[in-house]
Amino acid sequence: MDATPSFISLIDEYNTPLLVHVNVKEKDDVNRVLKYNVFSNISLDYFESQLFQWTSLESHSEVKLLFQLEGVTVYGCLVKSTGLKIIVGFEQEETIEEDIVALLFTKIKKVYLRVKLNPFISALKDDNRRKELVNKLNEKFEEEF
Repeated sequence: MDATPSFISLIDEYNTPLLVHVNVKEKDDVNRVLKYNVFSNISLDYFESQLFQWTSLESHSEVKLLFQLEGVTVYGCLVKSTGLKIIVGFEQEETIEEDIVALLFTKIKKVYLRVKLNPFISALKDDNRRKELVNKLNEKFEEEF
């Protein structure tokens, strides 16, 4: 998989961000990190919109092209069973095929499930569980992307 996302955001069913993971190359650029946080926030409006159901990629109905802004193409996916929202942004300089985007979302879901279902994290108290979940997700995203 040759497409590296600029950012990956996970937002829970209550529209509370779990994390906004920024690519290692861009992590130190405060303006980019802030921009990706804003894009994640803007994406929530798209998930709430009735048009969200009509904007899917042709071959992968779960993954939606949300918007293109400031040189970044932003895709989103709603996991209906849990309410989890996955948002991924790519620099527009790269042309990315739909199949690669869909595979990337599948990979992100698998990483999330592996971390979320870890019994050592599940056994922690609520506050510690959330912190540990975010830490582990960041670690795994660093390894994978």
